[in-house]
Amino acid sequence: MPAGASVAGRLIAARIGRGKSQEWLYVFTTLELPWEQVLALYGKRWNIETDLRSLKRTVQLHHVAARNESMMEKELLTAVAAYNLVRAVMALAARRHNLSPRQLSFTFALNVVSASWHRLQSAPDADAYQREVFGLLDAAAEGVHPNRKKRRSFPRATWHRRHSFPARKESQ
Repeated sequence: MPAGASVAGRLIAARIGRGKSQEWLYVFTTLELPWEQVLALYGKRWNIETDLRSLKRTVQLHHVAARNESMMEKELLTAVAAYNLVRAVMALAARRHNLSPRQLSFTFALNVVSASWHRLQSAPDADAYQREVFGLLDAAAEGVHPNRKKRRSFPRATWHRRHSFPARKESQ
């Protein structure tokens, strides 16, 4: 960067959180919007983070097994298509049951789609197919996230993912 380079903007400091767990959030922005709108935009970033987590872990895109570029492209496109299919099912199920799609669990919806897939493919006629689709949407709508009034009193349990690699074999 050249000497004297600068970016004009503003720093927003706001208290976020509930009750005793309030913390300071500092956001630098070049936007001219009111600070409330800037914080609302920043809050929507969480949706992007959870979508990326779903792509990486639930759709198993965190480890691409392809060995060449064309297979990697196919694996990536297939995973994103599967993700979009599950998100579409979640949106339709939420609309059918007057919910927000973000209230539904992605993993639950993915499991419902996986379990219903063979019944959708083997539907003998259009009426049976439509019944299966509505059953799929009703089942996906059952996976609503809990609506907690206050935070957990204990930290959320995490599963540690070990990345162990096989021992290298000696060449003969």
